[in-house]
Amino acid sequence: MSLIKKVRYSTMEDTFVRIMDLKVRIRRQQRPGRPLLLLNGLGGCLEAWEPLTKQLIGRDIIAVDHPGTGLSSPPNHILSMPELAEFYTQVLDHVGVSEADVLGFSFGGTIAQQMAKDFPEYVNSLLLCATAPGAGGFPADPLTIITAANPLRYMIPLVREMAAPIIYRGRCGRHPRLFEDELAGWDAHRTTLLGVGAQIAAFSSWSSLAWLSTIDKPTLVLGGEEDPMAPVANSRLIAQIIKGAELHVLEQGGHLFLFDLPDQAAPLISDFLDRVNLPVSA
Repeated sequence: MSLIKKVRYSTMEDTFVRIMDLKVRIRRQQRPGRPLLLLNGLGGCLEAWEPLTKQLIGRDIIAVDHPGTGLSSPPNHILSMPELAEFYTQVLDHVGVSEADVLGFSFGGTIAQQMAKDFPEYVNSLLLCATAPGAGGFPADPLTIITAANPLRYMIPLVREMAAPIIYRGRCGRHPRLFEDELAGWDAHRTTLLGVGAQIAAFSSWSSLAWLSTIDKPTLVLGGEEDPMAPVANSRLIAQIIKGAELHVLEQGGHLFLFDLPDQAAPLISDFLDRVNLPVSA
């Protein structure tokens, strides 16, 4: 791993490094306490996290552009789910973090599950949001799948806005123009077709169901009642399988509830993180 350059954005710093021979962008808001690693969904650049991170005041936050997303270079081959899990351990190694709370949204939630299985020493707790256990879980309906598969939604904002009522629902689905103001970070950098294609290929036949019950980490599962992409039945299933997992369902939450309802999601996240990071009594 080698440092390429650093760019300062107010209180957060962008660092460009080489990991697995890829140029990777990492943004960190360094604060006291255990770091929170954010793993985004398909095609989402790290600016997309801003509505949520603004609510998580005072936390040490690490956000990353997936390979082929945002300003990270595309992979030279399809990274498998175990490789992606290892990729994020190398991210943590680079920033000098031996253990983090890991929050995964959608596709990022599948990587978080894989990290907890393959590299449990790096994971203090899991926060699984709007995600699924992969094959064998509860799939989206055919119209949602077909609409979500259109690559133009990653390239053309108007196409995404037209698709929002179908694939996102919730507040964003009811008000697709949110992408022009509150969710403007989603358009900070376009993903590449190669990048998002590699992400889709990585989890297309992946499943955690065979080993999900072996995860032994404090786990918070958040689901959106209106989520069409990762139906809330998946959140309920994950919470049922992982021993001791906590489940919260946002009644008006669509797929993007972390971003279009951050005032509801952030308190649940903060409360969980505060509890799993309580000082151990002597």
